[in-house]
Amino acid sequence: MITLKSHAKINICLDLTGRRDDGYHLLRTVMQTVTLSDIIKMEKLDSPQIKISCNLPYIPTDHRNIAHKISAAFFDRVGIDGGVYIRLKKYIPSGAGLGGGSSDGAAVLEGLCRLYNVEMPKDERVKLTEKIGADIPFFIYGGTALCEGIGEKITPLESLPECWFVIVKPKASLSTPSVFSSLSIPEVFEINSTDLVIAGLKSANIKNVFASARNALEDASIKKCPVIADIKKALYSQGAIFSMMSGSGSAVYGVFTNKKTAKKAYNHISRICKCSYIAKPCMSAFEEF
Repeated sequence: MITLKSHAKINICLDLTGRRDDGYHLLRTVMQTVTLSDIIKMEKLDSPQIKISCNLPYIPTDHRNIAHKISAAFFDRVGIDGGVYIRLKKYIPSGAGLGGGSSDGAAVLEGLCRLYNVEMPKDERVKLTEKIGADIPFFIYGGTALCEGIGEKITPLESLPECWFVIVKPKASLSTPSVFSSLSIPEVFEINSTDLVIAGLKSANIKNVFASARNALEDASIKKCPVIADIKKALYSQGAIFSMMSGSGSAVYGVFTNKKTAKKAYNHISRICKCSYIAKPCMSAFEEF
């Protein structure tokens, strides 16, 4: 049996650069893996089946689950008539913009490679997974990375300077397609913060990293879920040097320069919103547990 932690992500910035003929939006975003994580246990099965269980009853455990799709693609790709039993213990909230499902998918692929002694380079893993989930290629790399195209073009970047995050997920969840469908075009294409964030990373100064960070989806998401703006204000009031929605929402994070201030903010906000977390950056998308 293999047990892995699969980490969540936040978007440090998110710019949209255009839209393809098939309707998919092109993006440039800097993502960061954080220590908030799910736990995945995997073991071989004697028969060629994919079995999934989960601690949350509303998470599908059939072919709709990303872990199932990844497993099916893996067995088809390597030509192994094998099976796997995957136990998911979910802590990363769904509908939050934190990439929980995609993170699980990348970790499941890693687990399958270990269980079946298959060597699969990162570029092959990206090709295998990019049509299953747009964020999975990022989680194959983890750490701090620039993601472009529809998320499949990954460029590792300088590590994020030391900091702490308080991540808050309101009760409401947001559907990524619904947020994209309500965007104000072409205004969102005019936001360009990615290059400034990358320059900030090179300076190794946490305040420089977030000084010009923006999320082109945030205004559209706030219209659907106004509490996002309230959470941002609450995080600033508790000492955050920056606060922004992650992905298409609805989770919001605040950046803190030290653990003491972050812990104080977490203690305050978690009384108001139970789905709150304290985390820090990490340099991998998954690790052995």
